[in-house]
Amino acid sequence: MNRENSRKKYQLKNWLKAGMILLLVCLGGLYFFKTSDRFQKSDEVKITLKHDNFFDDSVAGILEDLDNEIGLPKKIYLVNHFNVTFYATGEIAAIDTFFYGEDENGETRTYLVDYNRKKSSKMTVYINNYAKTDYEEDMCLTPLFELLGNIKVKERVDSWAEETKSHTFGISYSGKRAFSSADSLQVINAENADIDENEDIDENEDIDGNADTNENSILSQLEYGGEVTGFAVTFSTGGEENTGEIITYIINPKYTSAAVLAQQNRQEQIDEAKNGAGNDTTDNNGNADTNAVAGNDGNDEEESGNGTPWTENREDGSVYFFLDSNTGYRLLVADAAAGSRFYELEMTKDGGQSWNQQNADPFDGNIGVAEGIEFYNENLGVIGLAGASGDYSTLYLTQDGGKTFSMIELSMDEVTELPDTAAEYGFSISDYDYCKMPQQKDGKLIIKVISAMGENDGILFESIDSGNTWNYSGISY
Repeated sequence: MNRENSRKKYQLKNWLKAGMILLLVCLGGLYFFKTSDRFQKSDEVKITLKHDNFFDDSVAGILEDLDNEIGLPKKIYLVNHFNVTFYATGEIAAIDTFFYGEDENGETRTYLVDYNRKKSSKMTVYINNYAKTDYEEDMCLTPLFELLGNIKVKERVDSWAEETKSHTFGISYSGKRAFSSADSLQVINAENADIDENEDIDENEDIDGNADTNENSILSQLEYGGEVTGFAVTFSTGGEENTGEIITYIINPKYTSAAVLAQQNRQEQIDEAKNGAGNDTTDNNGNADTNAVAGNDGNDEEESGNGTPWTENREDGSVYFFLDSNTGYRLLVADAAAGSRFYELEMTKDGGQSWNQQNADPFDGNIGVAEGIEFYNENLGVIGLAGASGDYSTLYLTQDGGKTFSMIELSMDEVTELPDTAAEYGFSISDYDYCKMPQQKDGKLIIKVISAMGENDGILFESIDSGNTWNYSGISY
């Protein structure tokens, strides 16, 4: 009995030792984890907001409190926006912002700041959360100080408070923005502004220190289309009593005409199509290859295009394709009505500097929405036209560089099998009438026929003679 008790005591003692060792290991590991770089990358800090009156301290006061505690970069860039909500008294009610910059060691650090006065007197700052940090000057924070420095913030709020009976107000800044309408937009010309918060307001000047002629000379041009761009901050009423009052102040805006914007957009389409020139974007079954995206060579982080070697100009609906850096084709919208378009085919030999009409009616009088355009060499190419509803599409083949086209006819009576989903949805062979753009693989052209745009299961046809004849070759999922 004594021997058994001794054995149990010995075992208990060993278990206690093992437990103590395990506890020390865990505590040591936790300490190491918390003090390691990995832990610091998701650090969370609580900082008291001492400069809590927006009228007195503005955004600069918020940043000063943050800088005193954690040290901020000298130059700050926004990940998304800098939003501040405050009461009619100026007391800050909420802060929401995400920004980044380089620290004293040249390392990029991010700061996600959240503050709600009703919940706490402290700001919560999450340091080094993941974010896209490309240091775009259009997202620089510095212009916000210039904007606020040229606006009589308290006068604006007092005026709104009296007019709307609102008690909560807010500002939102997200860098440089573009505007196509002058509604609720007001210009600040900082080069000429000389604002004194205590001076009397001239009867010909608004409460933001801007003469009406200054505003009209810039914004009136928007009546003719185009857009103005510039760093801007939006003031608005907020809270439960939100009346929807908004004014956006833009500093030193630049006007761009509609014609110039259209030209810029066309050039962007040309450049994007060139980037996708010659890219192969499908597998042997006519399915999209997720690893081959137009404009992406597999080494770039950014992907352009939509998985096709052609691009669409969303402004006017025209579709571009480049065989190489010089030779390109585009289906240009000549007319449009009720969701359908009439296209012309144009060609360039100088990289898009000049275009010449190749075919005035490539779809033989039919209208719809271009499904795509692709040339496999300077003579052989295919264009597609889908119905406005996306229920069907037809393909047209050229073997003379686009001078003439003929509709591709597929022998559906050769089909011996339908996809499994056909029985599930009650489809027959007649429901498969949407032809996806053909792909060239191993010397063959492959067409996948599906039931409607966006579907995947389909019937395959292939040609080994450059599109002269087509034969059924099975089904694809």
